Amino acid sequence: MAKAGMMHIDDTKMNIKLQYGKGYKECEIPDKNLLGILKMKHIDAIVNPQKLIREKLESPIGSPPLPDLLKKKNPEKIVIIISDITRPGPFALMLETLLRELLSYEILHENIKCIIANGTHRKMTESEMRYHYGDWAVDNFSIENHDCRADDLVNLRKLASGSELLINKKVAEADFIITLGVISPHYFAGFSGGRKSILPGICGYETIRCNHSNIVHDYAVLGNIENSNKIHFEMAEAAAIVGVDFTLQAVLNHKKELVQCFAGTLDDAFLEGVKFFIEHNSVKYSQKADALIVSVGGYPKDINFYQSQKALNSTFELVKEGGTVILLTECHENIGQNEMENQLRNARSIDELLLIDQKDIQIGGHRAFATGRLLKKADILVVSSMDPELVRSVHFTPVESIEKALEFIKNKEGEEYSCYIVPNGAMFFPFNTQK
Repeated sequence: MAKAGMMHIDDTKMNIKLQYGKGYKECEIPDKNLLGILKMKHIDAIVNPQKLIREKLESPIGSPPLPDLLKKKNPEKIVIIISDITRPGPFALMLETLLRELLSYEILHENIKCIIANGTHRKMTESEMRYHYGDWAVDNFSIENHDCRADDLVNLRKLASGSELLINKKVAEADFIITLGVISPHYFAGFSGGRKSILPGICGYETIRCNHSNIVHDYAVLGNIENSNKIHFEMAEAAAIVGVDFTLQAVLNHKKELVQCFAGTLDDAFLEGVKFFIEHNSVKYSQKADALIVSVGGYPKDINFYQSQKALNSTFELVKEGGTVILLTECHENIGQNEMENQLRNARSIDELLLIDQKDIQIGGHRAFATGRLLKKADILVVSSMDPELVRSVHFTPVESIEKALEFIKNKEGEEYSCYIVPNGAMFFPFNTQK
């Protein structure tokens, strides 16, 4: 397998540079042990992304052009739902281009509000908003954090599951709803993007909790967006009830640059984006390895362990049962989710993590359950900035460097161990050519 862009140290070893926070970690690994460096093939970024976005707004999928829709509805309250800091992507570019287009349609500033789809995540700070959405958008438009525990959530109705659909009040009161998203693999919803701007994005805690508790079922796996996946199905149901009028969905390359976008009705644009992602960004492999070195992909995906665990789920099928995974994740916010941390700390064993009843799963607890399934199948070594005792307390093994972790693997598997390297676990979708 090609090892493009890697620098040979000598005839037998290779120097590898992997993203870690806003910097890098390096290590050397013998060529004989390396099965391959697995990453999405390079797709050039769009040279003029603003032009592409404007074209998509004018010729959307399954919908009249955006200006025609707005002219027909003549809304007074337009809400744009935007992804939070845990979702990397060109959101400043996307949001500014969209906002400037709305202004060109003679929509007034004061008629537009942006709501951050925090789900159950913490609120974003102003500095994070400026980093993620750009100074122009922050200075000229109302941008508000969603609070899943707010007192004024609106109960729209019951979902098919029996859960109450509780949503953000400003979204409920909007005359016209636009969502912005990035399509990428998701370990239990199948794919991020699309309907996830609504559920979990702007829903109440209990609505999100009930949805995510379905993680205990076998259908909740990476890439599954069939109706058999009740998590995905309920997300789509919630979005249909809320009534998204228009969406803009992006697909990125491995550098998190825009390579294509899809606009129009929520379902149509999302499904076309997923199809494009699978066709262009799937990473093919033919055998499993004894070991795996995976970088989450750097900031902001490795901002905390809660977010970083998604990279484990995306790449875990690459390693043999009983194998070893080395996870590079800075985690300057440590675990980043109290419920997950508490459940992991309180469990006396991995088996105990897996015994929780679905009705008792809280947000964060669903991630603890998923973590238990991974820890049951492999040793997971963590290179991070977290206190080693914290890492041990949540059943992972802290290591101070990749080199120390490779020594562990050599002692466990022998000199001839096989290893994959994944430079960007957060942007990864495996495809086994032997299936």
